[in-house]
Amino acid sequence: MKLKILGSGNIFSKHNSASCLVDDNILIDVPNGTCKIIKNIGIEPCKISEILITHFHGDHYLDMPFLLLNKIFDNSECSNVYCDSTGEEKIYNVTKLAFPNKVEKINNYFKYNYDKKFKINDYEIEKILLKHEEGIEAYGYIFNKNHLYVGFTGDSGICDNIEIMARKCSHLICDCNSIIGKKSHMGIDNLTSLANKYSNCIFYTTHMDDSTRKELEKLTLKNIIILNDNDEFIFED
Repeated sequence: MKLKILGSGNIFSKHNSASCLVDDNILIDVPNGTCKIIKNIGIEPCKISEILITHFHGDHYLDMPFLLLNKIFDNSECSNVYCDSTGEEKIYNVTKLAFPNKVEKINNYFKYNYDKKFKINDYEIEKILLKHEEGIEAYGYIFNKNHLYVGFTGDSGICDNIEIMARKCSHLICDCNSIIGKKSHMGIDNLTSLANKYSNCIFYTTHMDDSTRKELEKLTLKNIIILNDNDEFIFED
């Protein structure tokens, strides 16, 4: 797996909003500015074929209308969008607000999948229900290729399914929004507890506030890696 970190910050951070790109064509979350970030690393947004959305807060999907516009102008192939069952309506509505004259073409370029387990290329992927704000379905994703498990939590407070992801994955890209964890986001306290408990997992912090990033830099745990925009990793099975 080739993993490119497009953004590692929360919405208030000077860093790009949290988003990842797998193997140059699997996009995990589509926050503000994603299409320009992708173009700046030499990839045309219209070529993205698979899109995984963790949940429908604005800093995780509001560049979808711009992605659609890129696809329309290139007349590119349809992308698969993996999300919760409200996704099609929400993406349609925000696109109608952004580009009302283009929304009638949306179904030509986005096809929706709500399955809890699915396959993309050689990856078997599991969608995991996590814990975020009330009224918001929030999911993490576990990628499995030849028993190498790589997880992406999206936004979540500490919960049983986060523990399952940490236990199962060799690499876990995880929310570390704040210094002290909350119901809707993990904090440094949650992360250090997980890192001590699951020493076989490497934890990569994302969705960080700038003040959180500074505190994380004081940690000495070897299985915690602080992500930065444009970081790149190769995970081999």
